[in-house]
Amino acid sequence: MSTTIDCTTGNTDFSLHAGSQIPVPSSIFPRRKKPWRPAVVGKMLWHGFTHVGTHREVLRLLFSSPPFTEILFSEPTFAIKYLAQNYLVKGLTIPESSACFLHHYKRLQTALPDSLLRQTLQTDLTLHEIHQDDHCFTVTMGLSRPSYKEGELSLRLRVNGEIVFILSFTIVPGWVVKSQAAEILLISRLQGVKGAYPQISLATRTLHDVAPCALLFSALKGVADAFGISEIAAVSADRQSYYREDSAAAFQEAYDGFFAELGIPKSATGFFNIPVPLDAKPLSLIKHGHKLRTKAKRAFKQQIQLVCASFFEQLAPNASHKLPH
Repeated sequence: MSTTIDCTTGNTDFSLHAGSQIPVPSSIFPRRKKPWRPAVVGKMLWHGFTHVGTHREVLRLLFSSPPFTEILFSEPTFAIKYLAQNYLVKGLTIPESSACFLHHYKRLQTALPDSLLRQTLQTDLTLHEIHQDDHCFTVTMGLSRPSYKEGELSLRLRVNGEIVFILSFTIVPGWVVKSQAAEILLISRLQGVKGAYPQISLATRTLHDVAPCALLFSALKGVADAFGISEIAAVSADRQSYYREDSAAAFQEAYDGFFAELGIPKSATGFFNIPVPLDAKPLSLIKHGHKLRTKAKRAFKQQIQLVCASFFEQLAPNASHKLPH
């Protein structure tokens, strides 16, 4: 059980994030500002005017594909969200932000058939579903909503139809996080849903003691496999879009703590660079009496990874085709 940063409310409640020992009142966390306030949009438009060449490229891309054009007409600010302050992570420049936005959507355009791309942008794809003990646990993937800057896509764990945990990510050029890889999956959000502690506990108990955070991370590795991506990067606490000094401990537990448990060191640039596949701790180093449980958990996570990879391999065989440089 772990603390999760709930930035959507000021009410006292408990949100949990895999890795911690006790729940933390969400009232200590900042309320998310409502997206698209006039002042915010005005500032973003000004950035668009000062980077007009880049914005033209963005518009050309969005008008080149019917699924993109449809989402643009239903959500006009979709075309300028890459100009938002702290888009994806803290500290990105506008050239870096625009490179991430363009790479991500060019990649989706070439990877997914129009029908699948449209569903990804407008609703959700069901990657895997597990029925057990009269409960339904579902892993879905779709456009991140309502948050517009913590990642373009979100993997969601649903328990009996209700979203209980979210992992948000974007397909970005490796150079943005100082990686040698041509492209990576960048994790920028790991968050439980406010008030979902009972469902999170139910999912963890039922699914081989695998916490939702670890389950969705396994699903993301399946996406990486299907897209032929060999590295995942994750934002550290102090580079998360909504990081606050007065909540530093909670952010560090939710982000840095999870990846530290995987044995991943933080780079000097503030990211955790994770190879795919990730070598697991040898069973010989696992405490006596925990080995069977560890093997069961690993087998389950491997199953999630394989099923999610298989989803795209069957329905989007072009996903593994890289963009030309």
